[in-house]
Amino acid sequence: MGYNDLSECTLTQDERVAEKDRIIARLEDFDEQMTPKEREFVTKMHDYNWVSVKQLFWLRDINDKY
Repeated sequence: MGYNDLSECTLTQDERVAEKDRIIARLEDFDEQMTPKEREFVTKMHDYNWVSVKQLFWLRDINDKY
């Protein structure tokens, strides 16, 4: 799996949080298939209302995987 280039994100903080929420909602159906590390990360991110570029890109990678 290729990783995203962190220099290519132009989203605002609000846009990153909105995308995080969409991804997490979609990933709920794949909880059983995720690795423990992925599941733990997604669970922690669920309640965050601030998302770094690195966190968002890891969520995107997990989303792409499933």
